[in-house]
Amino acid sequence: MGILEKFKLDGKVAFITGGSRGLGKAMAEAIGQAGGNVVVVSRNVEECKKVAKEIEEKTGKKSLGMKVDVRNQKEIEEAVKKTIEEFGKIDILITSAGINIRKPAETFPFDEFSRIIDTNFYGTWHCCRIVGKYMIERRYGRIITIGSILSTVTLPERTAYSSSKGGVLQLTKTLAVEWAKYNITVNCICPGPFETAINEKIFKNPEIRKFFLERIPMGRFGKVEEVGALAVFLSSDACPYITGTAIYIDGGWTAL
Repeated sequence: MGILEKFKLDGKVAFITGGSRGLGKAMAEAIGQAGGNVVVVSRNVEECKKVAKEIEEKTGKKSLGMKVDVRNQKEIEEAVKKTIEEFGKIDILITSAGINIRKPAETFPFDEFSRIIDTNFYGTWHCCRIVGKYMIERRYGRIITIGSILSTVTLPERTAYSSSKGGVLQLTKTLAVEWAKYNITVNCICPGPFETAINEKIFKNPEIRKFFLERIPMGRFGKVEEVGALAVFLSSDACPYITGTAIYIDGGWTAL
């Protein structure tokens, strides 16, 4: 098989949480363009169906959109079951669902802190272990978790978010060690600042925008399609020996 053939995802099936917008949508579109069948899930079923339809129309590959709240194990299990009934397998899992709330630690409400941990960390854990069972049976899988540069560095007012993303990175490493014997790779994409919906409000503030740009050696925010390309690489058979690692896509922020 030639090197370019290894990047193709023809016949692969990807289950992508948070796939209806932002980085999740970009990764879903990229997987579809690379030849994969895509199942897009999030809490907004109409958005999921819309994205799935767009991917199907552009690629000719069958795609599905379903409602899933990653805090709800039953909803995940039902969506995974429907995916396997429809396609017979899940080759790729991308856990992109996530939220962020920025508040000082001393005034951070417990219910909001818990919501971030439940979504970002437990949501990732639920999806990995539920889909992982099927991958273990088939002795094949590509799992991509979504961390952040704040998995290892941090900023003020990010106690909940940074804690959740740090946990995602450690979860990634541990699953990679446990599941390597099943030919399952588990890697963590750690994005820096991207102009997505989750960051839209803060980037409209000129001072905050300047603060971020000054810390990025490349002097710009990331483009969502750049994450999509990385997701295709980690989902493919071009990198069977990469597992348990964090790949930072941050314009050089964490190199400083």
